[in-house]
Amino acid sequence: MDVDKLKQWLELAQKVQGNDFWNSIFDGSPGQQMAGQVNEQRESRTRYNHFQPNQNAPSPQEDFPKVDIYTNNREWIVVIDLPGIRKEDVSLSMAANNLTIKGVLHSPYKDATVIRAERANGHFERTIQLPELINETRTAARFFNGVLEVRIMRNLTPERNIRID
Repeated sequence: MDVDKLKQWLELAQKVQGNDFWNSIFDGSPGQQMAGQVNEQRESRTRYNHFQPNQNAPSPQEDFPKVDIYTNNREWIVVIDLPGIRKEDVSLSMAANNLTIKGVLHSPYKDATVIRAERANGHFERTIQLPELINETRTAARFFNGVLEVRIMRNLTPERNIRID
């Protein structure tokens, strides 16, 4: 693009529209718009990053603990992140196609005053719904380095033909 032609076009547009040409296009100067967007982003981060003492970080219950679900021909593999939690503080239960994990996160410093608290603490519960019924008798769980791995054998029944009368 030719810079001289662009300058001419800008000058012509400003003469025809007046000094408010760019403001009419952007509903305010581009600088004002950008500053407004930056302020909105800053405010949204501030809302979630500044907490009063003894106040937990605002996070939806379904976000903790984080879960990945895998499947193959034989089983479901559910991987649950539980950083800083002891095996003794976690329990698993199953019903139909639901796997429920419950537990408690203990504060590591009971005698200290909280200045900022973004890490969750207290009781938690999350139910994970799988797309098929769970075989409760053929399930194994392993806890290692803050990660809980649950392996659930799939209830696969072979396809069979049905006779039509």
